[in-house]
Amino acid sequence: MELSDNTIERICKVFGYLNPLERGAAEFVSSKELAKAIGTTEYTVRKDISLLGVCGYTRKGYAVKSLKEELGRKLNLNKKRKACIVGLGRLGSALLDYEKFQEDGFEIVAGFDCSINKLERIKTPIDVFSDNDIKEIVAQRSIEVGILAVPSQRAQDVADKLIGAGVKGILNFSNHKVIVPENVIYLNLDFTNALRFIAAKIMINQNQN
Repeated sequence: MELSDNTIERICKVFGYLNPLERGAAEFVSSKELAKAIGTTEYTVRKDISLLGVCGYTRKGYAVKSLKEELGRKLNLNKKRKACIVGLGRLGSALLDYEKFQEDGFEIVAGFDCSINKLERIKTPIDVFSDNDIKEIVAQRSIEVGILAVPSQRAQDVADKLIGAGVKGILNFSNHKVIVPENVIYLNLDFTNALRFIAAKIMINQNQN
């Protein structure tokens, strides 16, 4: 089964949308509702889901519970993933205590920073360490995902440490794109570019009205 990155991204959005529906005891959801929620077409939603070999669309729509279970099983989204955060400034500290990670299947099991003073001041139930301990702690705690919240000039060095320690994926919040080997999954989240996108869309909408 070969899926494009765009298809995987849309399916992950569908999976995330199904979580609160299931908690709210919703029984069915239509492809129209899913399409509206993730910003695509009904056809694309049904096609993406069918690419995974998932059937079961009826006049009522998809059964929420079974669709979530099937999507989770096909892409291993039901598995708990252990993650760490490197860089415990304002952003990193906020991410460290972001409870929704746990709700959505990601367990933050460690935080790292280069400042001992910062580590001594931070208040969190999650264990925090010097970034010199990355290799040891990542191996001990079977951490698969590293989240970078460090200054841009440190991003590549920290990414190299995480990769050397054995992480399988990196989510980068710094504004410096890091280089990773092909076997490591990498995603860069650029807040400024996201804001530019919003500003551009606002301008386009205004011109159309």
